[in-house]
Amino acid sequence: MFQSSSLLSGHAPGGRRHTVELLRRLTPQERSELYACGQQAIAATQAMLQRGKTVIAELIGPAAFIEWEHYPPRDAKTRSGALFYYHAHAARQRMPAEHGHFHVFAPNPRGDCAPDRRYTHIAGLSVDQHGMPLRVFTTNLWVTAECWEDAERVCTLARQTTLKDARPHKVGQWLDAVLGFFRPQIELVTHLRDARIKALQDRGRNRLFEDRRTHILSQCRIDFSTQVLALEELGA
Repeated sequence: MFQSSSLLSGHAPGGRRHTVELLRRLTPQERSELYACGQQAIAATQAMLQRGKTVIAELIGPAAFIEWEHYPPRDAKTRSGALFYYHAHAARQRMPAEHGHFHVFAPNPRGDCAPDRRYTHIAGLSVDQHGMPLRVFTTNLWVTAECWEDAERVCTLARQTTLKDARPHKVGQWLDAVLGFFRPQIELVTHLRDARIKALQDRGRNRLFEDRRTHILSQCRIDFSTQVLALEELGA
């Protein structure tokens, strides 16, 4: 399924051609649903811009932005137990043009999850200074201290998770739409994560989950315009 270069690096191919190939695997109904999510995300972005805000400003408010701080301070939580927060690493640790990134978690009802780990990481979402998405990515277990699930289960949890009742509501609604729009890429990097873990463990990385040298397990660049044009090319 994945080329050896992707397994070694964790980078899923992006760009127009690969985006079209990825979206072509979906049913017409699925592509139509993706397109609707894209329209919702664009509408939510435009509504914030009309008020002179980006999604980052909507979340952070007038205070000065501080690296490594969580925004909101106690994380944004839903009644179901889903949550997200936004933060940024030091500038040298970010991808080019990245302002910061969201981490999104689904509630996990599995009985053997530790009491302080009743959640599973769905995805990371990097954005630029204008709040426009740049990439989706997955993280190593030591980063998120989550209740770990395999790719199929993560994808199922992701499809069941909504953030619209988290505060600030406008950010939760925007995230719902953006994650829905880029669902194929999120599922792609989630499966790449598991394939890369297996490949690395086969090479002797037996304590990979605690290995501080490996922070990001998989990632894929994303772009609003590329996704919309690809969907329109395929008839969505």
